[in-house]
Amino acid sequence: MYQFRCGHQECSSQYSASNKQALMQQVEDHLKEMHNVDKATETLMSYLEQTCVTSR
Repeated sequence: MYQFRCGHQECSSQYSASNKQALMQQVEDHLKEMHNVDKATETLMSYLEQTCVTSR
Protein backbone atom coordinates (compact mmCIF):
# COMPACT_ATOMS: atom_id res chain seq x y z
CA MET A 1 0.00 0.00 0.00
CA TYR A 2 1.33 3.42 -0.97
CA GLN A 3 0.22 6.67 0.64
CA PHE A 4 0.57 10.32 -0.32
CA ARG A 5 0.10 13.24 2.02
CA CYS A 6 0.17 16.67 0.39
CA GLY A 7 2.94 18.82 1.83
CA HIS A 8 1.31 22.16 1.06
CA GLN A 9 0.63 24.18 4.23
CA GLU A 10 -3.02 24.81 3.48
CA CYS A 11 -3.83 21.38 2.03
CA SER A 12 -4.58 18.29 4.06
CA SER A 13 -5.28 15.93 1.16
CA GLN A 14 -4.25 12.30 1.48
CA TYR A 15 -4.48 9.44 -1.00
CA SER A 16 -3.64 5.76 -0.98
CA ALA A 17 -3.38 3.03 -3.59
CA SER A 18 -2.18 -0.55 -3.85
CA ASN A 19 0.52 0.38 -6.38
CA LYS A 20 2.73 3.39 -6.93
CA GLN A 21 1.57 4.06 -10.49
CA ALA A 22 -2.07 4.38 -9.42
CA LEU A 23 -1.09 6.62 -6.51
CA MET A 24 1.00 8.92 -8.68
CA GLN A 25 -1.93 9.31 -11.07
CA GLN A 26 -4.05 10.43 -8.10
CA VAL A 27 -1.30 12.87 -7.13
CA GLU A 28 -1.16 14.29 -10.65
CA ASP A 29 -4.95 14.73 -10.67
CA HIS A 30 -4.74 16.39 -7.25
CA LEU A 31 -2.16 18.88 -8.51
CA LYS A 32 -4.42 19.86 -11.41
CA GLU A 33 -7.62 20.15 -9.39
CA MET A 34 -6.39 21.65 -6.12
CA HIS A 35 -3.18 23.48 -6.96
CA ASN A 36 -3.81 24.63 -10.56
CA VAL A 37 -0.81 22.78 -11.99
CA ASP A 38 -1.66 22.34 -15.67
CA LYS A 39 1.04 19.80 -16.42
CA ALA A 40 3.07 18.18 -13.68
CA THR A 41 6.66 17.81 -14.83
CA GLU A 42 8.68 14.66 -14.31
CA THR A 43 10.90 16.62 -11.92
CA LEU A 44 7.94 17.71 -9.79
CA MET A 45 6.44 14.22 -9.71
CA SER A 46 9.81 12.71 -8.75
CA TYR A 47 10.22 15.26 -5.96
CA LEU A 48 6.74 14.54 -4.59
CA GLU A 49 7.33 10.81 -4.79
CA GLN A 50 10.54 11.17 -2.78
CA THR A 51 9.18 13.56 -0.15
CA CYS A 52 5.46 12.83 0.22
CA VAL A 53 4.95 9.14 -0.62
CA THR A 54 5.30 6.37 1.92
CA SER A 55 4.74 2.64 1.63
CA ARG A 56 3.51 0.07 4.08
